[in-house]
Amino acid sequence: MKEKRFHSTYAKMTAFYICFGMVPLVLLSLVFFYWYSQDVMQSAENNYSQIADYVERNVSELVEKADEAAGYLYDYSAGDYQYLYQLLEDQSLSGSQRQIYINGLLQDILMADPDISSVRFYQEDGTGYLAFRVQGKIVRKGEPVLNGVKMTPENFHRMILMPSVAEEAYYTNTTDHVFSLVRSYMKTANVKSAQEQCLGALYIDMNENAVEKLMENVEVGSKGAIAVVDPQEEQWIYGSGQAAMDLRLLREGLGGKPERKILREGKEWYFCRMVSGTEYYVVIRIFLEDVMDTYVKNRTYILVALLLVILLLTLAYVVFSGKMSGPVRMLKTAMQRVQTGDLDARVDIRSNDEMEYLGEGFNRMVSDLTHYIEEVFVANVCQKEAELNALKMQIQPHYLYNTLDVIRMTAVENQDMRTARLLEGLGKQLRYVIGRQQERAPLYMELDSIREYLVLMNARYQDKFQINANVADPDRKLLVLKLLLQPVIENSIKHGLREKEGTGTIEISAKRQETSLEIIVMDDGLGMTPEEVSALQESLLKKGPADPKEDGHISVGLKNVYDRIKFTCGESYGFTVTSVYGMGTMVKYRLPVWEEEAYVENDTGRR
Repeated sequence: MKEKRFHSTYAKMTAFYICFGMVPLVLLSLVFFYWYSQDVMQSAENNYSQIADYVERNVSELVEKADEAAGYLYDYSAGDYQYLYQLLEDQSLSGSQRQIYINGLLQDILMADPDISSVRFYQEDGTGYLAFRVQGKIVRKGEPVLNGVKMTPENFHRMILMPSVAEEAYYTNTTDHVFSLVRSYMKTANVKSAQEQCLGALYIDMNENAVEKLMENVEVGSKGAIAVVDPQEEQWIYGSGQAAMDLRLLREGLGGKPERKILREGKEWYFCRMVSGTEYYVVIRIFLEDVMDTYVKNRTYILVALLLVILLLTLAYVVFSGKMSGPVRMLKTAMQRVQTGDLDARVDIRSNDEMEYLGEGFNRMVSDLTHYIEEVFVANVCQKEAELNALKMQIQPHYLYNTLDVIRMTAVENQDMRTARLLEGLGKQLRYVIGRQQERAPLYMELDSIREYLVLMNARYQDKFQINANVADPDRKLLVLKLLLQPVIENSIKHGLREKEGTGTIEISAKRQETSLEIIVMDDGLGMTPEEVSALQESLLKKGPADPKEDGHISVGLKNVYDRIKFTCGESYGFTVTSVYGMGTMVKYRLPVWEEEAYVENDTGRR
């Protein structure tokens, strides 16, 4: 036979713990972190898209206000001049006179918006006019004027933004940083000149502080930046620090000039929004590590907490599995000892749970096994003795029956018929009692045994007793326990009829009920008092055998009959005793209905 392999409970519990505990926990954690990171990235994308929209709106408003201020060039009129181009083309004016007119125009534009730092106008011949908000600015000697845009037909009708610069590079007495919005001034004498003839360029220098106020509450991380750029020229106009933005990436990514777009390059995100009315873009650059900083911190905290939970669960598992597997191993070792024949093996498990119960059960089982083995050994010895006794009993009844027959025949030969009759009755009773070893016998045989018993009693008491049996023929064949009636008849004679004057009568009746057999034994003897009846009933109900030394109206035989009925037939069966003092006693049996079965007496007499 192939030996069966056993796997330890600890190994199975460990496999279960890993497969259905740790692995699902780790997988769920990975799924959670993935979903969490995606959610953080999506939230960041939405947040920075809104921030980019916010910055673009504010920059567009700033540019729009400067553009509106630049439109004042076309509404200007002074003195005899209805339009600015008339003033610029009047050759009769001296330079100082033209300077006065144009400076007044520039001062009006300068005052239109407090964020304008200075206003400059340059004619086509390079003549420049300047107006400063802060008085005292002086152009550095020998430095070129801030005229860095060449007006061409391509940019006659578009606004141009110039990169932010520090004014101190060109002026004294200033620390401002500005970026310029440039508009060409076209001659409006007719439609053609308004389209093709440029008379000069207006520079509106916007203080960077105006833009910084718009962006001071915008958080872009430690490495992020906000800028206004010209992606097509790969030129930055304004930036929160000289951030190293990839202008080539912006030029390629913003080809086609979309109004809004998000570009990704490695770990960098660019949120781009076109400034309204221009071809420039507000760009917010953020780094993924800044966006994910909170996520990384939370992930670290969660991982630490998760590791602590796993550690605690593992410790709890080790302790619990140790408490579980320890008793199991102890039981296994003890069982192996029992298998080798060591019945002294015991376990001492004190876990206050099912394992302790199993340990106690094992100890009881081994004790019972030891006891049963001893009982089997004793039973084998007893069986041998019983077999010997059985062989003896096969000889003893025959010897006794044959001896009684010899005595009876001797009495007959001596003409002593009374003695012969008594011996015959005794022989019949002995055959009934110790003949075939059956627990049950037909009712008619029980009645015949009673009659033979009464023959012996009448021989002793000069025919003082008589018996009447009223049993229907079908009921006579029902089976009852052997010696069911004899102890009751004996008690009736001993305690009721013997002391009575005159002949005593015993009436026996039997009647089959729906579910039981009712037998009544009634005598007309002296009867018993209520106290004696109560004492008798208590003695019958008392557990254990009757005391042979006990006095009163109960014998060992009566108690044994009562217990035999209970043990053999069930608790719902038995008998009751009722008595009236001076009138007699009645015993009523309630028995199961046992139909007649084959009954053959083992010994019929002489051999």
